[in-house]
Amino acid sequence: MEGYRRNHLRNFREALARLTWPAGRQQEWLREIGIPVCADELALEFDDFYEVIGAWGGHGEAAPALAELDRLLARMSGEVNAHLWTPEALVAEPDWQRVRELATAALAVLPDHAG
Repeated sequence: MEGYRRNHLRNFREALARLTWPAGRQQEWLREIGIPVCADELALEFDDFYEVIGAWGGHGEAAPALAELDRLLARMSGEVNAHLWTPEALVAEPDWQRVRELATAALAVLPDHAG
């Protein structure tokens, strides 16, 4: 079980780190994984691990920034906001700058272990 948690936390840290990257690096990564027009992959990866790590008590001091980040990504979601999930939006939309700020703040204090 400990190995499972460690892997999940590592994957969460990696997903969170990608949210901190500048827009150009995020766009490059999306091209590398073969989905250059799907910026939502950045948020989907975060979401994959956020609740699981939290259930283990693994957010620690990062909890407030992570909760705000989660709320922001949820607010950005939905068909009405499809324009926020393009490669161009990563550069131009202020919401993405806020995502980067929150992810950076959370990553700086995220515990190295879950639970």
